[in-house]
Amino acid sequence: MVKRTQGLPINTIVLAIIAIVVLVFLVLIFTGGIGKFVGQTNQIAPSSNQTSSTQCSEYAAAIANQMETSTDPLAQLQMLANSQYVTSGCSTSTQYSFTLYNGSEVVCGISGASLKISNNGKTISIPGCELK
Repeated sequence: MVKRTQGLPINTIVLAIIAIVVLVFLVLIFTGGIGKFVGQTNQIAPSSNQTSSTQCSEYAAAIANQMETSTDPLAQLQMLANSQYVTSGCSTSTQYSFTLYNGSEVVCGISGASLKISNNGKTISIPGCELK
């Protein structure tokens, strides 16, 4: 004799899981939990695609401190070109001045400007900046 066990069909289990998920969402909607979750996610990332001016200022201050550790102006320009300040697009939108070791000044945040310096066959390009 073959004994057969009784069990729930897989369709019933899947429907029960879907029903539980729907009930959880309904509870969150009616208790205001969804609004709290959306409010928290909006605080994590800026609402626009551009980096905020506060974040750009932090990037600029960080690279300015890093540049002070070098006595080679070309190395300083390379640091600036590879920094978050430039790679995030802040150099074209947020004005900031950097002083190189030799006393030259790099001014960024100038629309349409681009600083290009060649050294040993390599070109350093920094959009939005000018050497003064």
